[in-house]
Amino acid sequence: MPLAGSGHPDGPYFTVDLHLHTTRGSSDSNISPQALVERAREIRIGAVCVTEHDNMWESREIDDLADGAGVIVLHGMEVTTDCGHVGVFGLDRYVGGIYKLKELRRVADAEGGILIANHPFRYSLDAKVSFMNGHRQPLDSSEMESAAGLEIFQMADAVEVLNGACSEEENLFALRVARHLGLAEVAGSDSHSSRSVGFVTTLFTHPIRNQRELIDAIKARECRPGRGLLEQVVRAFGGVKR
Repeated sequence: MPLAGSGHPDGPYFTVDLHLHTTRGSSDSNISPQALVERAREIRIGAVCVTEHDNMWESREIDDLADGAGVIVLHGMEVTTDCGHVGVFGLDRYVGGIYKLKELRRVADAEGGILIANHPFRYSLDAKVSFMNGHRQPLDSSEMESAAGLEIFQMADAVEVLNGACSEEENLFALRVARHLGLAEVAGSDSHSSRSVGFVTTLFTHPIRNQRELIDAIKARECRPGRGLLEQVVRAFGGVKR
């Protein structure tokens, strides 16, 4: 799916990394903004989305970064909420009180935005590490209804069913839950280092040029999670989409 100026190769999908962090706004990242666009150009990804922790770049900063870089750079935010980490697109700044998921949903709706349940089962399925995600007891992957009833899924438009930093078990369970609930399925590398940018991507059947096109495509469920961009063999994750 070529797009003039993006460097994106021909193929059935337009690839977007929906989830990554830079040194500009995330203290735990070691990717500089310049290194990000250089890497994005190198791997010929369609677009990258800067989603810093609890803060956002200004639009002009994104425009300055993308100008002449040969890649499309979009911006969102990863908000630390009382129900977990939530990817947000459609806001232009952090708003007080959105650490409460219900308030974040209200604000996003007012701005025509979307919410994504990011890595919803990270450290949640293994008793040895579940304390790292705030769970007193690990979730049982055989209890689909219980997991699907978590508040984060009642508020989200989409689920990050493929996260580059999660285990295969965590990703597959997120995929099962998303399909059980009929929510849009997306992917993001959650990259904090240059080499992992584009490790997994969200696949679209048409080019995504700006934030509004991204939001509309996800709302319409015109997307699916995928792997293989770095090996130049892009393939969907999770089999046939139901």
